[in-house]
Amino acid sequence: DTEMALSIALDRAFPPGDQGVESIRESWEEVLQEFQHCGRFSSGNHVDVLESGDETYDAMIEAIDAAQERVWLETYIWDSSEAASRIVEAMVRAKERGCDVILLVDFIGAQWGVALGTPGVNRLRELGGEILVFNPLLGSNNVGPAFFRDHRKILIADDVGFCGSRNIHSESCESGYKGTAEFYDVHARLRGPCVRDLAEVLVDSIHESRYPIDRDPGPAPPPVEGPGMYVQVLESNVRNNRKTLQHVVRRVIESAETSLYITSAYFVPPGFLWRAIRRAQDRGVRCRFLLSGTSDFFPLPMDLLAQTHSVGRLLRRDYSHATEVHLYSTQHMHAKYMVVDGVFSTLGSFNFDRYSARRNLEVQVAVFDRDFATTLTDLQQKKIRESRQSGLDDLMLTSWAARAACGLAYVLVAFSGRNFFDGFDQMAASWRVRQATLQRLVDDDAS
Repeated sequence: DTEMALSIALDRAFPPGDQGVESIRESWEEVLQEFQHCGRFSSGNHVDVLESGDETYDAMIEAIDAAQERVWLETYIWDSSEAASRIVEAMVRAKERGCDVILLVDFIGAQWGVALGTPGVNRLRELGGEILVFNPLLGSNNVGPAFFRDHRKILIADDVGFCGSRNIHSESCESGYKGTAEFYDVHARLRGPCVRDLAEVLVDSIHESRYPIDRDPGPAPPPVEGPGMYVQVLESNVRNNRKTLQHVVRRVIESAETSLYITSAYFVPPGFLWRAIRRAQDRGVRCRFLLSGTSDFFPLPMDLLAQTHSVGRLLRRDYSHATEVHLYSTQHMHAKYMVVDGVFSTLGSFNFDRYSARRNLEVQVAVFDRDFATTLTDLQQKKIRESRQSGLDDLMLTSWAARAACGLAYVLVAFSGRNFFDGFDQMAASWRVRQATLQRLVDDDAS
């Protein structure tokens, strides 16, 4: 099954008989075989890209209303907006039909828990729906440092899954949900066996929340009609040393041969991603970045200042003149996706920053499919036409005062993302102790 899934994916990306693709196909085959060690891969899937907030919420509510067995929703931000009200109303209807309903929201993202006291959420709670708050600052469900947050955005409605960058709040939708559309996000709807893998990541979040409930991700849904897409679900759970997401993102950047297109918010990459991007630049890979030209930090735009320092580093490293940086300011660019060599894409909750790489619970969907990659590439190109290209002659990159301010912001933001700052170094040490203890027990048992 593993070999067949990989063969189908490669044939779709590089049809047999095409001239001059043998070596490229072999390279990607080696990369994908390596990634299979991370697990959660399957063929026979279909993934739709959902761009607008209204379109995404409509699709989510439609899936919830069609569900007969389960509705599990996990999000970082949940407010008391029209969008949240209409989604929880759909969840209430699902519970009344007898579905297993779970709402898992990060404590800070739920406005310190206040947003989970609305009439709709209370009604869901009264009906027996599970309302889980991730890592409150106090109480038995506190799971660690206050900076350890659940940044995943997942919906499982029977055999349909959703994943991406869009939270449940008014800033991520348009007039249909009385939203402000201040954020630009991209979400995905998934069908096929990969939904089981996505459900498994949500179950991991439930376990991490320390509530006394357990769920099984269930059997894999049947493949969609037709050849389908090759999909791998990636996770980051630093507290339990599961970092398949970081491994795949780093290695696929290192494997890029022709193009690397990244769309991200809060672009302040950790060292291992900086090194991978620099090596891609040194190989002459065409690197194109679509970043936010606005900040959602208050009162100081620390994210934008730190990102400007990162942009300067990117452009000064561009010896082959193949790097472009575009800043989108119509909305806050909050989407998180990447396309490599026109065949491999990732989309999800992962930012190119230290918080996502070293701290938060994250999820990303990797799709090896040329058509899907083209869709994301076209989406990025559309937003680039509405953006401003950054260059080394920008005032923020030429003024010594501005460069000093951006450099200081970069240091502060980078420092705030270090593990020793939030207690994760101690967690890493504890993990090493547990690992050594387990190895000793295994060795003793073997002897």
